[in-house]
Amino acid sequence: MKTPVVYVALQQFCEADAAPRQRLLEAGFEVRQNTLGRRLRREEVPTFLAQADAVIAGVEPYDAEVLAALSKLRCISRCGVGTDSIDVDAAQRRGIAVYTTPDEVTEPVAQLTVAMILALARNFPQHLAASRAGRWEKRTGVLLSEWTVGLIGFGRIGRAVARDLSPFGPRLLVTDPALSSGEAPDGVQRVELAALLAQADVVSLHASRPPHAGALLGRHELASMKPGSYLVNTARGHLVDDAALVEALQSGHLAGAAIDVFATEPYTGALSQMPQVLCTPHVATLTRASRAAMERRAAAHVVEWWTQASCLTPTS
Repeated sequence: MKTPVVYVALQQFCEADAAPRQRLLEAGFEVRQNTLGRRLRREEVPTFLAQADAVIAGVEPYDAEVLAALSKLRCISRCGVGTDSIDVDAAQRRGIAVYTTPDEVTEPVAQLTVAMILALARNFPQHLAASRAGRWEKRTGVLLSEWTVGLIGFGRIGRAVARDLSPFGPRLLVTDPALSSGEAPDGVQRVELAALLAQADVVSLHASRPPHAGALLGRHELASMKPGSYLVNTARGHLVDDAALVEALQSGHLAGAAIDVFATEPYTGALSQMPQVLCTPHVATLTRASRAAMERRAAAHVVEWWTQASCLTPTS
């Protein structure tokens, strides 16, 4: 029986724990890895994965055309929660199994979100910019109990953010089409998107939306936000129109933003140069414990898939 090949498309793999690679090797896989130091581009995926039976995937695209070029691929094990970059229907039609690691990302993303909200409340971006420029400038911040926080999306991560924010005492609003009117927990008020944007002092994104659907927060939605409010995005870069966000910040309509995800990465655009904006390089899940847990789970999915596939495949 041939040696199965798994391609690890992640930029980092087994940095904190060698167990995922070891498990793949013990299961009989040849492990090949992305050594570019960056995310694979769409046009590169068919080349690097040409011999792969399985891939431990990041957020590189697996649309129908890419999948059609990967004749050997039968398993996509996503190291993360979202499948926005994967055409799941096309994968199913081609007999490709798709797995994710939803439980492992909840706490790290929620913690970074809360850290960003606290940083905006106390003007960390502006204080840091002034300090690095040699200026001793003080800006008065706010307590979170003075704020209304609006959460767009109330799945695992949105609920964890609400839980972690509650002890600080903010008013919590949430909008989610999957949430029924009586489903919001105590201390959380369910509202429509328009009402949330108009009332929230800080809006935090925790939603899922395919890239082809366009931005959830475009020019109109950003203009509908409360004057002087803030935006936090630790969800998906394509949820926000970056150009419209820059305009809203430059005009002063929005007071600031904290962004971990961008439509195009690596991101070197105007937001990274604005003193009222806190930018991080897509690191919401990147803690030692959570990353190791995600990689272990992703590797386990590949091994489980291969074990099942081997049982169904007759040997000569």
